[in-house]
Amino acid sequence: MPIHVLVIEDEAQIRKNLQEMLVMRGYEVTAAANGQGGIAEAILQPPDVILCDIMMPKLDGYKVLESIRTNPTLAHVPFIFLTAKADMADLRRGMTLGADDYLAKPFGMKELVAAIESRLKRQQQKQKAPQPTLFIKTIQGHDERGHMVLQTEDCLYFFIRNKKNFVRHLLGTFQIHVPFEKLATELDPSLFFRANRNSIIHRKTVQKYAYWENGKYCLFLQIDGQNQEAILPRARYNSFKKWLAE
Repeated sequence: MPIHVLVIEDEAQIRKNLQEMLVMRGYEVTAAANGQGGIAEAILQPPDVILCDIMMPKLDGYKVLESIRTNPTLAHVPFIFLTAKADMADLRRGMTLGADDYLAKPFGMKELVAAIESRLKRQQQKQKAPQPTLFIKTIQGHDERGHMVLQTEDCLYFFIRNKKNFVRHLLGTFQIHVPFEKLATELDPSLFFRANRNSIIHRKTVQKYAYWENGKYCLFLQIDGQNQEAILPRARYNSFKKWLAE
């Protein structure tokens, strides 16, 4: 069966263009001209993924997302915002409500398809290998701009600085108040590894590793486009190699 995409967009020409582009790529597409209509369409014909504009009259994209995430039948559906305004405040609000991705207008067909396929692939992986409930799924973080609920799968690097716990996330660096020992034992071990006493790394940040000195190894990480190094003690080396190979 073709992948069913629901497009919620109040501008008629943009809505029409999206429908035509997606149909040409083999997707099944339904569309709604406003938030209320989009919610109704989603309930009537649950889609595989939702593309939704943010700035719409009466019921904006944030309200649509809240409604979708509180509906048990639709809560799991990947939700991608289409927006002409993509500043940090918008990103933070959408991520807090449970948005899966953002596409900033104007965007091309390649970007659109890549976003859809990426979110569907992640959803399929979750369905094939659901995480046990004992793993931490979200963490409350805060910075100078306020508090935010962070999805742990999007956390890249946990570390201790001046006896305080922090996390590098896709949206920035946040202080957290979860004990480091709890993180080490209750984060998903298929994604995270405790490299040393003061750092926990996400699998996708590891670029390479090399012998350093006195039996220790240096891990070369890339975190949100920035290079980072972490020291791996000799006692953790075999566990690290096994984890990396899984």
